[in-house]
Amino acid sequence: DFTEGKYLAFATAKGLIKKTEFPKYNTPIRADGIIAIKVRPDDELVQVRLTSGEDDILMVSREGKASRFSEEKIRAMGRDTTGVQGMNVSDDVDGTPNRVLAMDIARPEAEVFVVTENGYGKRTPIEEYPTKGRGTKGMLTAKLTAKKGGLAGAMIVREHQDLLFISVNGMVQRTSVRGISTMGRATQGVKVMNIADDDRVSAVALVVEQDEADALPDGTAVVAEEIPLEGIVQEDEAEGPEGPDASSNGAAEA
Repeated sequence: DFTEGKYLAFATAKGLIKKTEFPKYNTPIRADGIIAIKVRPDDELVQVRLTSGEDDILMVSREGKASRFSEEKIRAMGRDTTGVQGMNVSDDVDGTPNRVLAMDIARPEAEVFVVTENGYGKRTPIEEYPTKGRGTKGMLTAKLTAKKGGLAGAMIVREHQDLLFISVNGMVQRTSVRGISTMGRATQGVKVMNIADDDRVSAVALVVEQDEADALPDGTAVVAEEIPLEGIVQEDEAEGPEGPDASSNGAAEA
């Protein structure tokens, strides 16, 4: 349903963000599809979200930072464009290039869930993430250590929902969001998935129950929003100091 007044927002690993009016995709589909976004050779698409034009965007990096900004700071572009800088991910993380792991819509009264490769996670009220300008390195969203590993993924959740964790070795575990500790941004997290020494979290998915799947023709429950995980978060609740939010204006559309 290509509704007027709605947008598709695209986020890439290099921190680019683009939004395009949804009706722009109301065009005959060729056998090989149509261009949704122009992705640079050294970049990749990370997430796509439907927005209202007045939402706040939340981008989370492997470095354990989160950037929240108004989508009104992003002008609408055509389909065949790369976007503008939404988050600065220019730093390396332990010798590995930093990147955006996830992008989501900062819904009121929701929570930000983050998880690490070694199975540590937490949820934090969205109110702890103030709206800033786009193009910054973001604010601390998790204290990372060698024990917990690098940040793996993030998403917006609500207390009544369930999450499905999948490991590299094929282990699956379903966990209620309600059972995961609520902590501040500058904390390490608690164990949310039991991981063997030779295994790591590979993906997390939001489980959509039947009464939440009104848009599905048959009402069938589905697992949606699978997000590859590439890192870790930290332990219990030790608060840590937060540095100032670094800022860098983003690159313009190519």
